[in-house]
Amino acid sequence: MARILGISAFYHDSAACLVVDGEIVAAAQEERFTRIKHDYNFPVYAARYCFKEAGISADELDYVGFYDKPLLKFDRLLETYLDYAPSGFASFLKSIPLWMKEKLWMPDLIRTQMARANDAEDDRSAKQQGKKFEWKLLFGDHHESHAGSAFYPSPFEGAAILTIDGVGEWATSSIGVGRGNELTLLKELRFPDSLG
Repeated sequence: MARILGISAFYHDSAACLVVDGEIVAAAQEERFTRIKHDYNFPVYAARYCFKEAGISADELDYVGFYDKPLLKFDRLLETYLDYAPSGFASFLKSIPLWMKEKLWMPDLIRTQMARANDAEDDRSAKQQGKKFEWKLLFGDHHESHAGSAFYPSPFEGAAILTIDGVGEWATSSIGVGRGNELTLLKELRFPDSLG
């Protein structure tokens, strides 16, 4: 029996969803607990809710999934800043400290925040507990994450898939096919071109 916690965080509308043996057991947006509209913070309370609903702790997970690949997104940001220099320099100076401090260290950050969701009392104990988790941390392609969140819980054995977003790592829109437990994205529109 696989226990998977999916996480969305650090952009807008952070949330957590717990899937046990292929079935959604619990899902919630962080704003429901913090009362902060479109809360972007790590979904500590949403994850706690999911654990409570399933009667498990973070230690009992098999996988934790995050909705994009931070290093690919960082690659896009750097290339974009270089392409538009010097006009994007102010934006570059604003975003780079956050990436250097947190986002490039996403695995450590997620593990520490998961320990917080598991009721770690302070920063030090959260960092220590986060290092001891045995679950595997997976980073999915942003548009595959969108496609999977719609296709896998659907009642359909097969489906055509279309995702349209502002931007993920590089893709802004994609088309693909879902069959059974397989999802294949076939083509994509890439940044800076975006319908979303």
